[in-house]
Amino acid sequence: MIFVIFPAYDEERVIGPTLRALAGAVRGREDEFHAVLVDDGSSDRTIAEAEAAIAESGGRLPLTVLRHDRNRGLGAGLRTGIYWCLDHARDDDVIVTLDADNTHPPALIPELVRRLEGGYDLAIASRYRQGSAVRGVPGYRRALSDVGRLVFQGLCPIPGVRDYTCCFRAFRVPILRRARLAYGDALCSARGFEAVMDLLLRLRPLGVRVIEMGFELDYGSRAGQSKMNVLRTIRTTVGLLARRRLEHWGQDSPRRLRVRLAAAERAAAAPAPLGAAGTPAAR
Repeated sequence: MIFVIFPAYDEERVIGPTLRALAGAVRGREDEFHAVLVDDGSSDRTIAEAEAAIAESGGRLPLTVLRHDRNRGLGAGLRTGIYWCLDHARDDDVIVTLDADNTHPPALIPELVRRLEGGYDLAIASRYRQGSAVRGVPGYRRALSDVGRLVFQGLCPIPGVRDYTCCFRAFRVPILRRARLAYGDALCSARGFEAVMDLLLRLRPLGVRVIEMGFELDYGSRAGQSKMNVLRTIRTTVGLLARRRLEHWGQDSPRRLRVRLAAAERAAAAPAPLGAAGTPAAR
């Protein structure tokens, strides 16, 4: 099964075309895919438009809607979607994340998933690989991504990664299970757009194996304005980078994470203690 997560906040204008594109891309293979919409406290018709798009596409693509009662930010949206998928996935399944604004082409999902076959944990659709192209993206957004790539590659390098800020990714389930055991609710805790980078940085000390493929990012198909506050994103990203770099040499060093993971795995595998009546006691 391939789970496809769409974190969304007030995306009524674009979620319909995005889901119709996904339904079209997987037509005839709907039983292999499951769309997961995480509505992050939207005040518009995001959910209604999503459900209508699936119905108009024939209703064969499964859609699960997860709701936040208030806006909690992109990090919480990603974590809610990922953890729901982990609760329903097998170890040989794949979890895909992408933007809900119709800028990441769902038709590329099968190829992105195929790139995992070489023993990789994560495949990233990258703007910095052969065959990539960027259209319609404001100059300041491109500059922010370009500078961010150089800073992250210099301070927090991950073998195989050039694009730290693109949310279009395919994950093998086991690497995310390990991340959940290691970090719990602290996985992907950043609120803003830096959450995309945070998720990647959390996987770094786990020894994540990454491959990238080039893709065409076209903002011309996006309706409405971006919700990114550039100055705030720069400030929070710098703070995030500083914290994660310090943690990499401290509480979240690879050695300490291995110890923590081993303890968590032993606890998860241990049988539940018996209650007074000889039945497993609640934990």
